[in-house]
Amino acid sequence: MTMARGDLVTLGALKAHLGVQSSADDILLSSMISQISRAICTWLNRAFILPRDVADMFDGNGRNRIQLRNWPVIAVSSVTIDGQAIPPSTDGRGFGWLLEPGDDEPPGAMQMLMLRNGVFPRGWQNVVVAYRAGYQISNEARAVPGATPRIVAAQPYGPFAEDCGVAYANGVALTQVAANPAAGQYAVNGFGDYLFSADDSGAQVVLTYGYVPHDLASCALEWAADRYRYRDRIGMASKSLGGQETAAFRITAMPDYVQQSLRSFGRIICN
Repeated sequence: MTMARGDLVTLGALKAHLGVQSSADDILLSSMISQISRAICTWLNRAFILPRDVADMFDGNGRNRIQLRNWPVIAVSSVTIDGQAIPPSTDGRGFGWLLEPGDDEPPGAMQMLMLRNGVFPRGWQNVVVAYRAGYQISNEARAVPGATPRIVAAQPYGPFAEDCGVAYANGVALTQVAANPAAGQYAVNGFGDYLFSADDSGAQVVLTYGYVPHDLASCALEWAADRYRYRDRIGMASKSLGGQETAAFRITAMPDYVQQSLRSFGRIICN
């Protein structure tokens, strides 16, 4: 059971958490996962968390730095001011742009794009930054096993979400196929299991893939489970159990645990 685009947790993980074995509610649960995942991104004020190429426009602020809207930043491809391309500062001292270093581990922090020996002149939407951002493991070095040419992505910070490419250690890209890969090809499922040809056994490869941080996956899991159970007690604040005791239910838009865990991932300010 793989995740739909934008989902933060799999249907299989949610069913296991709920102890649901039947497939009768699969459509309902899948819908809840997508709704909760979008609600989490909205609460965080983030359009996306998985790797994506974006081109953001900013108003020049007369200062030498601009805060990028999305993070962690994987790479900046171009910066233009009033239509003029600005080069990167190759040594960190000469004229050009510099990207503030990011954190290796999630949640990470928003990053500044800085301009050495200059400022972003004031103007309306006159600064355009094209870059790639999102939670991504880049160039995870692995060796294709000999007996069974299958690699499971390490996923150090959270569950695998999407493949972003495989290459040999020398930089030559492999081609993704649906199944039965030949030499120079690979197949991958939604859990991060990479399959290669036996002809590539022993080859050194690098994997690049997007992932959902453990905290966000856990929040989506807990919130979706809470909403699923709520349908059996809609609007109910308490329930008497045979007259012997009373069970009280918390009725909130978002579970407290989820809200606390999400705080460190939210976007606080933007240009």
